[in-house]
Amino acid sequence: MFNLIYSSSDMFKSARKSFFIIGSLLIFLGGAGILLPNALSMTIEMFLGWLMLSGGFLWAWYTYQWRRTLVNNWLKPMILIAGGMLLLVFPVTGIAAITLMISFYLIIDAFGSFALALQHRPLSGWFWMVLNGLLSLALALILLWGWPVTSPIYLGIIVGISLFFDGLTLFILGLVMKIE
Repeated sequence: MFNLIYSSSDMFKSARKSFFIIGSLLIFLGGAGILLPNALSMTIEMFLGWLMLSGGFLWAWYTYQWRRTLVNNWLKPMILIAGGMLLLVFPVTGIAAITLMISFYLIIDAFGSFALALQHRPLSGWFWMVLNGLLSLALALILLWGWPVTSPIYLGIIVGISLFFDGLTLFILGLVMKIE
């Protein structure tokens, strides 16, 4: 039947292979974002706009089907629809808003990387997690420093750099993992 119990060496082999594959894909996506920053910025903005708009309509349908009598049940779908429409109608302003949100995300990501590095400190490769956290923190500060004027270029470049180094970190962790 199914073998639900893996030996530790099987788990390391599987994790190592996943680190290589996911790391390589992230390196490719990050490189594309660095080379085409305006395209990545606009793609992020449009994707989020359509996602919010679609989610708003789905919530509106749900509310209409099951909870249409209370006015406060319509608040969430209307906010999602309005936010999605604003992003689609005013993409440059949307990019500035998303850039601000991404900078806050990168700050949180940096501290998450620091926490993971502390948890994995005795293992080889923990320093790469610290380096990834420092890079995320530096990218967040760069975004905040030039905001909102530099948002269209910086958003694509910085998301690309972040993806690239996340991928590089996973790839290097795959290289340094030892199978015991």
